[in-house]
Amino acid sequence: MLQDDVVRSRVEPSLKREANAIIQAAGLDMSTAIRLFLRSVVETGGLPIDVPRANPTTVAAIRDAQAGRTRKTTLDRL
Repeated sequence: MLQDDVVRSRVEPSLKREANAIIQAAGLDMSTAIRLFLRSVVETGGLPIDVPRANPTTVAAIRDAQAGRTRKTTLDRL
């Protein structure tokens, strides 16, 4: 199988270091682990891990913040 596409991602150095240690302990390298993850996504038709989903209120708040529609408040006012 020809493997010539490149996948790049920016991650925190500590995350990469810790994950790489676990991956190497399993006898894999980072590229193989990423390929396994992507293959699992394809085979299962979704993410192979549970990812919490934001509720509608949180989604609306995120959209407002991205659009610059935010208000400042204090903890006392909450």
